[in-house]
This record gives sequence, C-alpha cells and structure tokens, in this order.
Amino acid sequence: SSGVADHLIKLGAYIEFKMLEIGDYLFGDQIVERKRIDDLVRSVFDKRIFDQIKRASEVYDKIFVIIEGSPRKIRELTDRWKAVYGALAFIAQQNNVSILYTSDVEETAYLIFSLASKINARSPSRVIRKEKKPMTDDIREWQEYIVQCLPHVGPKLSEKLLETFGSVQRIFNASASELSRVEGLSEEKAQDIVRIIRSSYEPRNKSRNKPLF
Repeated sequence: SSGVADHLIKLGAYIEFKMLEIGDYLFGDQIVERKRIDDLVRSVFDKRIFDQIKRASEVYDKIFVIIEGSPRKIRELTDRWKAVYGALAFIAQQNNVSILYTSDVEETAYLIFSLASKINARSPSRVIRKEKKPMTDDIREWQEYIVQCLPHVGPKLSEKLLETFGSVQRIFNASASELSRVEGLSEEKAQDIVRIIRSSYEPRNKSRNKPLF
C-alpha cells in the first residue's frame, strides 16, 4: 500500500476501490496519475508516461500528474536529466494536463483531497482509488470492471454502455456502428473495441506483437 489512501481516509475522504484502466485516483471526470521520482524517470525513458497521458486524455476531462519527491533526485538517478525535464515541459503544454509537485505521501493525499473537494463541495470528498479487481461480490461492480477493461472506456462510459445495452454480453455482441451511438464513443474507438473482442487469441510464444491500434 502506498499510504495515500490511509491519509485520505484520515482527512475524511470517502474512498471507493475500483478498477481503473488509466491513472491512480479518480474524482468526477478528473484523474490523477501519481509518479514518484524514480517511477517518473523510468516512465519517461520507456515512453510509458506519454502513452498514459494520451489514453487518459481520450477518456477524462482533466488530468493531474502528481510528482512526489524531491526533483533534485532526478539528477541523481540519470545523467539524461534534461530529457526528463523536456518530457515534463511537453506534458505540461497539453491542454487538459496539470503537473503538481509534492514532497511525500501525506502531501500527495492532502493535494488529492483538496482537488476532490472542489468537485464534491457539498459532501465528503469521494475518491476512487485504482484497484486491480473489485473487492466485492456486487454484480454491478464486476460488470463495470469488465467493461472498463475495454480500450477507450472509463468509469462514466462503462455506465453509459451498460445502461444502453443492458448487459456485458450485449455490449460484446454489439457492432461498431451500434457501439458508436453511445455518447462519447466514436466509430474509430468502437472499431478498436470490436476488434479486441472478436480477434482470435494467439498464445504468447506464437505472437508477433502485432500493433492493436
């Protein structure tokens, strides 16, 4: 456990543990991607952070990248520190992305709580924390979890799809044209979903790492 959730609970936040395809914390249509300094450096050089920001931008209205720890550590971890700052400059110029800095877990929790409080001004801050699988027997939670595993689908869109089609099976059986009628899902994104659902599985030792999109 990172400890962030524990601090959020102490602050009075209502935490819901759910599967998130992208990001670490969610409130409203806003997502938080938390990066410790060492993870930030790795994610810049393996290009992961760019993919995460791109995919998050397709689903959420606002993305907060919280960088936790002393920026001085970047130079201790890599001689290519200028590349890291160049990446941050690029990310900061994206229209719906804000980069924020904290020193430790407690500050990260307080910052997330403050951001969530702006969304939930009239009630205790409700924050959804990333979870690999639902820790519940609730069928609805599992349905939302399964649908959110599809590309381009976040929490709100999963609810729209389930409300429109009525079940996970009907979503999986739908054509790209039918899926694209749901608000927030373009024809191109719907085609990606259908391709994933209907493509035959290739064992890893036979796979050629074909691009999906």
